[in-house]
Amino acid sequence: MSNRQQIFASLKEKRMQSEFWVNSLLYTCLGGAFLPITLWVAASANEQSRILHALIVLAMAIFLLVLYNRIKVEEPLTLNKSARNTLVASYALLSLCVILRQAIQPSSELYYLISSLIAIPAYCFGIASVVLFIFGQGVRRITYTATGTFCAFILLSILMTPLDWPLRTLAGKWSGMALSAVGKTVELGVQGSTATTPSQLILIVNQHPFHVASECNGFGVILTSLLLSVLLAIYRRLGPIDTALNLLSGITLGFLFNTLRILIIVLLAPSMMDHYHLMHEIVGTITYWSCLILTWILLNGPVDDEPRDKPFNPADAHS
Repeated sequence: MSNRQQIFASLKEKRMQSEFWVNSLLYTCLGGAFLPITLWVAASANEQSRILHALIVLAMAIFLLVLYNRIKVEEPLTLNKSARNTLVASYALLSLCVILRQAIQPSSELYYLISSLIAIPAYCFGIASVVLFIFGQGVRRITYTATGTFCAFILLSILMTPLDWPLRTLAGKWSGMALSAVGKTVELGVQGSTATTPSQLILIVNQHPFHVASECNGFGVILTSLLLSVLLAIYRRLGPIDTALNLLSGITLGFLFNTLRILIIVLLAPSMMDHYHLMHEIVGTITYWSCLILTWILLNGPVDDEPRDKPFNPADAHS
């Protein structure tokens, strides 16, 4: 029996049981409580293409993990131990968030921020519990990997606005140094804001101005390569040092490929002004996916069937 048939067979069996409907009610209430976060993620993905692209890449990476792990459904639609633990954790964090919101003063922005951040892991615990309830404990490793990475994604997305200008400045400086190294005359400056336009970071190369816009800050490729490094660190169950190295590698590759993208665009621009926007998109797409593929390979992402996890044997700990 296939996994899908097994889930449908379990649904036919359990739909007459009161326990199934009680569990469904618990998850429905949780979904209603987290609807604002879901809508915020959807709106952010719709408004900012880099967030949408990061979500798409994350979904593709999870698909590869599922593809190479030969997922086996075990006792679907059951509130197993893992589903119950994550459900309790989600409700507990959600309750703490509500208590903090009620207890703090309206002017206490720090505590309000803390309560908002607590809602994020609560949301991800809720998602994990739903998946474990539907598919069973056989998908624990991939579920924890996916939801842990998704939690990191939401937290990083919140940082995108305050980090936008520093990352743009860094991208402009790195690109300027690279262009200077190949003999170009480079200046980096800020064009003052007006009543209708905000401040602009301008990179002048051989008297040709280039606007270092928000999409040039590298947050798209940096965010996505960092998410892949987080995902693979959780999936491979790396220790603290190896995890830190994974994250550093993801960030470094993102910065390097973003700098390479700007360098190529600036060098090609004088001879391709008639097709500048097309060239810009092609170079951006090639460097973006090249960075992600290289990150996946270097950080040991699965490219073939993975061995099944062995059940834990206490005797192995003493061997």
